[in-house]
Amino acid sequence: MTLEKRLNDAFEEMMSYRTSVGYATATYRSSVPPFINFCIENYSNSELITPEMIDKWLAFYPYTNNSKAAFIALLREYTKYLNFLGYEDYIPDDDYTVKRTAYNPYLFTDEELSGLFNAIDSIKGATCGKRYLPEVVLPVYSRLIYCCGLRPQEPPAIRTEDIDLKTGDLYIRQSKRHKDRHIIMSSDMLKLCKKYDALAGKRKWFFQKWDGTQYETSWYNNVWRRIIKTCGIQWKGNPRPYDLRHAFASRNIINWINSGKNVMELLTYLSAYMGHSELTSTLYYVHLLPDKLRKAKGIDWDMLSKIYGEGVSCDED
Repeated sequence: MTLEKRLNDAFEEMMSYRTSVGYATATYRSSVPPFINFCIENYSNSELITPEMIDKWLAFYPYTNNSKAAFIALLREYTKYLNFLGYEDYIPDDDYTVKRTAYNPYLFTDEELSGLFNAIDSIKGATCGKRYLPEVVLPVYSRLIYCCGLRPQEPPAIRTEDIDLKTGDLYIRQSKRHKDRHIIMSSDMLKLCKKYDALAGKRKWFFQKWDGTQYETSWYNNVWRRIIKTCGIQWKGNPRPYDLRHAFASRNIINWINSGKNVMELLTYLSAYMGHSELTSTLYYVHLLPDKLRKAKGIDWDMLSKIYGEGVSCDED
C-alpha cells in the first residue's frame, strides 16, 4: 500500500468515526490534509511519518505560535489513530508541545470594517469556470462570522439543512467542546443567505466547492491575508478572521450601553448565542470597550475586576 493511500484512507476512517460518535471534524480537515499532501509530495518513498517530516513541515508552513500548538495537538491524535491501526508512525512527543500565548484581539474602527467588507465584496478568485465561485461564497461566509459571531471554523461545517431560510434559524453542529447551538440570524443576514442559496443551487454543504467538498478554514485564512493587505491595516501581527467574532461581541455590548440597557443581564444571552461554555469568556469582551465607555452604567465593574484583575489578554473562546 502506498503512503498516499494509507494516510488518506486512515484519515477518512478517523473522520468517519468522529462523525459517528458526534465529534466535529472541521478543524482536522483544514489542518491535517495539507500535512499529508506535503508528506506525499516530498517523501513518497517513505513508509511512515517520521520526525523529519514533521520538522520540515513546521519549517515550511507559516504557523503562528497558537496555530502551531493546535496543529501539533491534531497531528498527535491522528498519528495515535495510525498506531491504533497497527502502524508505527511517529507520534509527536513532548518536545513538540507548544505553549499557547494569550491573544489581544484587534479592534476594528468603523472605517476599517467598511473598507474590509468593500475589499471582501470586490475580490476575485481563480474560478476555472466552475460553479460555487469563491467570489460568491466569500461575502456571505465573512458576514456570517461577523453578523452571527461565529468561530471561523464553524461556517465550513454548516450543511444546507442546518439553515432554515424561512425563520432564520441557524444550527451550529458540535463545534468547540462538542456543543451544539441554535442561533437566529438578522433579517438582513437571512436575506443575503437566501440570495446566495438561490445562486448556489442543490448541494450538501452550505458553502460547497465545485467538486462537492466544503470550503476549508485554510482557504479562508489565505484569502483573508490578501484582503488585509488590500485594506492596508497596519498592526503588528495583523488582524485575524477571529477578530470579526470579537467585533460582533464588543459592538453588541457598545450598542446596549448606548441604548441604556442592562449589560450584565444581556451578557448571559450573548454567551449562549456565541456558544461560550462559561460566562467569564463573554464578560471579557467588556474589557475591549473604548476608554470613553469604561465607566458606563449597567456594568458591574467591581465584579469584573475581581474576576479578571488587570492586564488580562484574550485567549480563543
